[in-house]
Amino acid sequence: MNVRKVLLLILAIAVWALTACNWTFGDCYPVGERTSGAGAGPGSEPRPVFTSAASGDFGADPQGGGERKIACNESDLEDEEERTSDSDSAESPTAGPTSPPDPCPGFGDIAGDGATFLSCSDACSSKCPPPGMAPWVYVDFDPSDFPFVTIVMDDGTGKGGGWQESRINLTFRRLTIPHEIKQWSCPLTIGMPIRTEIYGLIDPDRASSLSEEIMEEVANGMDYHLPQGIFCKSFADKADAAFKSKYKRLGAKVTSP
Repeated sequence: MNVRKVLLLILAIAVWALTACNWTFGDCYPVGERTSGAGAGPGSEPRPVFTSAASGDFGADPQGGGERKIACNESDLEDEEERTSDSDSAESPTAGPTSPPDPCPGFGDIAGDGATFLSCSDACSSKCPPPGMAPWVYVDFDPSDFPFVTIVMDDGTGKGGGWQESRINLTFRRLTIPHEIKQWSCPLTIGMPIRTEIYGLIDPDRASSLSEEIMEEVANGMDYHLPQGIFCKSFADKADAAFKSKYKRLGAKVTSP
């Protein structure tokens, strides 16, 4: 065997010995806690032996009343740094950003069935449309809001005949964001023939659709700052005029008690 092979063999043995001295096999003992042999100090009391599996299981401490994890093959410094890092993460949760509630809700969040007029205080002006632009007035009528019933049957003679009516209470709101909310209803009666010479048969469904069309048109042009009684009378007059203007020979009427 030449000198080079001898030196390589000696180097391999030295590396193996160094690795063996820094790796733990079998039971694991904290430094200074073993009752005999390496790590046992003079006059030390017998201490429990903590057995550590390869996966790092917890060993029971019969005198400590709890569990203690012995991390074999790790330095005390590395173990301490890991515990400190875990503790800091648990004690310092990341707080998410919070936003105060919005005192100026959007128009779509507060409008409901019926017709709604929106106005805003200076503090909420950015949430409202400019004056004169939709949706200053938001109208949400539906044909089903205008159910018609027959008052006089159509006998089928002449150019037209019969009479039907829808007696309703339309809801209106005036909203001043973020303060005032006022709501009221207007009792109205809409009447029209069942059959006409110009428009032919006006069944209840068609009468409801014509009524929705006229009522929405009038609601969009009303002054929602009027007192309730004056508002309802004005609304009925405007709706009656709108029927006569748009459907001249229909013969529809709108009244308010």
